[in-house]
Amino acid sequence: MKVRVAYYSWQGHTEKVAMALAAKIGAEAVRIVPKQEAGMAGKAMRAALRMRAAIRPTKTDLADVDCLVVASPVWAQGVPGYVSEFCEQVTNGSGKTFCVLVEMRGSGDAKAIAKVRKRLEAKGMRFIGSATTIEKDVEADRFERYLAPLVDAISAEESRLEKK
Repeated sequence: MKVRVAYYSWQGHTEKVAMALAAKIGAEAVRIVPKQEAGMAGKAMRAALRMRAAIRPTKTDLADVDCLVVASPVWAQGVPGYVSEFCEQVTNGSGKTFCVLVEMRGSGDAKAIAKVRKRLEAKGMRFIGSATTIEKDVEADRFERYLAPLVDAISAEESRLEKK
């Protein structure tokens, strides 16, 4: 089963978690890169207003992918506009599965996960799991246990596909 982990990371926390997950499950990791990085005030405003933000070309076509993992920081109880834009650009996802991995300092993970779910489910994709990591645990390299639900969900999906 081919899995792609697409991630946006501002300060490196989400990248650290996304790369660890990709290594653990043998997935391709793809970074979501802004066309132009906004200042903190601009990022906060886009996140609070749920605005999309332009990204550089990246692998959004899922024709050769079975499962997508979207990894994102939590900003203003949502995801950065760059992650929203990535989700909007996803093609050939209908019938495919996805997971959401969020990294946060304090709160808002459920709302951020719900926002990604809504965008990808509207494209006909099927949600199979989510996980949340906490910034202080990522900084201390104590986040591996939080990845277990995603690893299990992806393994179960792989087994389901093999039985077909």
